Amino acid sequence: MSESLAQPTVHAHGPLGRSVELACAALAILGGILFVIESLMSVASVIGRALFATPVPGDYELVQSLSAMGVAMCLPYCQLKKGHVFVDFFTLWAPDALKRLLDAVASLLLSLCAFFIAWRVWEGMLEMREYGETSMVISLPVWWGYIPLVPSFALLGVAALFVFMGEVRGEVKS
Repeated sequence: MSESLAQPTVHAHGPLGRSVELACAALAILGGILFVIESLMSVASVIGRALFATPVPGDYELVQSLSAMGVAMCLPYCQLKKGHVFVDFFTLWAPDALKRLLDAVASLLLSLCAFFIAWRVWEGMLEMREYGETSMVISLPVWWGYIPLVPSFALLGVAALFVFMGEVRGEVKS
């Protein structure tokens, strides 16, 4: 059985749509840059540990923080391009209109969840800043890692709303 590899995408319409798409793409590129930095640091740490017995101090802490930031920064673009993994086992039989309705409801729910998470991450960041919690090895303030998460989840909420509106209008193209 062969299936098309074409993924449905939401196409930007108007200045708002293009702005959302540009913001999602820019954030994803920044997330990708964080992954490259993380990779280079890990390689430097492994080489330093193997050859000179001096790894990069706090490499585990930095990888943990950079990974969380990078993943969150890529989520809005993934949503906009409908790149999330989904299981269609139960909807293979369903007509396209029902699939579009289910996708719209899922996007709306994701939007609500993303805005809620953005709010809670903001609150958590303020608490971490107030308490002055730092990482164990390099004493990096923990709240700094939260900074890119808030706009990432807020933009994920916006992107999910954009996809929701595209689904409702029937603008999502395969």
